[in-house]
Amino acid sequence: MIVDSAVSELRAVLGPRCVDASERLERYEVLERGPRGRTGLVLLPQTEAEVGEILKICNRHAMPLVISSGRTGLVEAQRPLGEAVLSLEKLNRPIDFTLADGRRYTWSENIVVSAAGDALLAWWDSLKRPDPRGARITVQGGVAVDAVNDWLRPLGLMFPMEMGSSSAASVGACAANASAGSNAVCYGTGAHMTEAAWGWWGNGEPAGPCSATAWQPSPERFAINSLHIEPGWGLLGSQGAFGLITRLTLRTYAIPAQREAALIPVADMKQSMRVLKAARKRFGDRVEEFEFISSSAMDIVRELQGEAFRLPFPQAVESPLYLLLQVKSDDADEDLASSLYDFLAGDLDLPDEHIGYAPLPALKKIRHSITEASNARMRALGGGRLSFDTATPLIGFGEYLDGLRAALAERAAGTELIAFGHAGVGGAHLHVIGTKEHPIAPRSAELTGLVIDVTLQHGGSFSAEHGIGSKWADEYLRRSPREELDTVRGLKREHDPLNILNPRSFGFDRLLAS
Repeated sequence: MIVDSAVSELRAVLGPRCVDASERLERYEVLERGPRGRTGLVLLPQTEAEVGEILKICNRHAMPLVISSGRTGLVEAQRPLGEAVLSLEKLNRPIDFTLADGRRYTWSENIVVSAAGDALLAWWDSLKRPDPRGARITVQGGVAVDAVNDWLRPLGLMFPMEMGSSSAASVGACAANASAGSNAVCYGTGAHMTEAAWGWWGNGEPAGPCSATAWQPSPERFAINSLHIEPGWGLLGSQGAFGLITRLTLRTYAIPAQREAALIPVADMKQSMRVLKAARKRFGDRVEEFEFISSSAMDIVRELQGEAFRLPFPQAVESPLYLLLQVKSDDADEDLASSLYDFLAGDLDLPDEHIGYAPLPALKKIRHSITEASNARMRALGGGRLSFDTATPLIGFGEYLDGLRAALAERAAGTELIAFGHAGVGGAHLHVIGTKEHPIAPRSAELTGLVIDVTLQHGGSFSAEHGIGSKWADEYLRRSPREELDTVRGLKREHDPLNILNPRSFGFDRLLAS
């Protein structure tokens, strides 16, 4: 699929950043999950203009590209199968920072990225540290989430995308995927945190500014659903299927003066939803995170951490589910810990032995250790694993997870279900782990069908925030309503008619032929 005449033109544009040395290609072929890919060419633009030139050349020669950046995605969208790889990792610098009153700082194009935060702080100091609330920061699409927060933190600001892969995940990919993260219940997805995005359509035409509708959580509507594309959002939430983001302006938020959190044992997901309703009534939009951890997920973290593991209860508490509730305050003088305790002991009528207070980093360590613990458990049992990222509207989330657990217990003997995720927006990460005696591979299609069937029966989505990619392309084509397929087919034909970008995502290699 790599066209020699196209490579000659690309090399004229990129020089040594048009890479074909085999020893440098491997890192783009080996993904975090899924089988290894293969490519003979990696393109590393370092300006937005170069991205546009690359797309024009590839359209002239009908040469497909797979988009890559942080390579933290889990649906194999960035896995090449002979296509060239277009990586945005060198588009990693800040562009400008604008205060709410319009005063702007613009970084030099030659700024050393590690010095960007110091330069911004010096400018802010020179202005006598005006109120930074409501500021916006514009960055290139390949900037990592953690890098943005490193630049903003000295000003008391943050870009509140919290996930286990934030050191590598790029803000452009988070916006393009409408990624949720742990605190989407408060701030929305990566698309909602983006004020505007610019880039290029697959056909080489400029795109933007693109923006999403405001974050409006509702118990009846999906908060996160990769199966549905919003045409009006342009590049945002489009998963790199029609174009790619090279620059975006992000909303910033004040780092809370205080945060308090607790681990809460609950009997089932229905009770979890009642806790969320009560928390919203008491704290409103100050509920910053509302995560759930199943007992099986907690058990494997305990197994991984050994003697270092501690549950934050005064005595042993065994529960089918645990909730991680985090609330915030912008008032440094508020007694937030007492407010949270009053809510737990008063509103929820929890006994003290069921109120799991602990320093926030300790609670976060439990939550963010689950995937690592699942990997260790899978290796120990030797039977493989299936991973799912599902969601339902909140109004049915409790019934859904209880129903799924029952269906797997009845029809998937010998497997373990590890469930955790974003209860505040109806998102669940599910790991179905097999054993040597009951391996996953011979039953992979059956178990995948079971999980998806139950998810759809409860009005859910079998791809919440990670996208469709090529992993879910077959299921997407088979199970999506005709009008949804017509919408994405029309968008692809309009913006990327030669199917240059991510040609196998969404099953476009087949959808465009139908």
